[in-house]
Amino acid sequence: MSTPSQPLRQPGLIVYLCGLGTSALALWLVQIANDNGENIMGWYANGIIPAGAFIVGVGSGVGYAVGSRLLQVKLSLAFVFGMITTAVVDYFAAHYLTYLSIIELHHIPADRYGFIDYFREITEGMSFKSKSSGEAGSPLGMWGYFYKLLEICGYAGGAMVPSMMVFGMPYCKGCQQYLKKHRTGYLHAPEQWSVVKKLKKKERLAALQASIKDLIVRANEFTKPIAAAPLAETEAALATLDQTIHKDAAARITYTLKKCPRCDAHHLDLNLFNYTEDKKVANSTVATIDKTKVADGVAA
Repeated sequence: MSTPSQPLRQPGLIVYLCGLGTSALALWLVQIANDNGENIMGWYANGIIPAGAFIVGVGSGVGYAVGSRLLQVKLSLAFVFGMITTAVVDYFAAHYLTYLSIIELHHIPADRYGFIDYFREITEGMSFKSKSSGEAGSPLGMWGYFYKLLEICGYAGGAMVPSMMVFGMPYCKGCQQYLKKHRTGYLHAPEQWSVVKKLKKKERLAALQASIKDLIVRANEFTKPIAAAPLAETEAALATLDQTIHKDAAARITYTLKKCPRCDAHHLDLNLFNYTEDKKVANSTVATIDKTKVADGVAA
């Protein structure tokens, strides 16, 4: 039984301050890198992916995710928009710190060389080094603003990554608690990888496909009776599965049961782990059964 439904608690000031704390730390590290001649925000991958801005953004957004998880609150849509706005402000703050370090280093009065002048200069004068010679190419001119826009998007997108990971975690709205790992069970294919891997590639592929197909059929048969069952029946069913991993199995399905710390609301993940014809390991989601919905005060 779950507690009666109640309005969801809002992230609030503490979660926001956690995010501001890691944002400040990220900007501080950017400043240290600037002082040592390394412009992290200017790192690009493949000439167009703003890798540096994305990395700094991820670091700045960690605080929001940690605060949300520790305080057991879901991030609302309004809060997410606030995070994006803050990330954009942080991006320009990082450039402003760089600007201040430059005018201080060269003893340039701010009224003679303003931040807008600095930003226009670094944007329109932006260039990429040649892979062959290592020398800087021609300035991008107006195209530089396109790359700065990419940096802003990369930074804001990176800041969202940690929170999106937490946002996707199962959550009991009735108790307003993130679910915790409660039990696991394993369903193994009878085929042994030590035998299958010795087959020729085409035969190996056929054997693996047949093995996985049979395993998924067995998983569906096992899962169907507990798809809408209460927690006790789900736990009893998982207890009949293997409780340890058979490392030589060609494939296995892992059942992961997560439960609310305060009620019987729970969530079941089915993940397939299998070897491939190239002798690598693949991982994919087979099914997700969400039993955290609350209706009339009872966890479904």
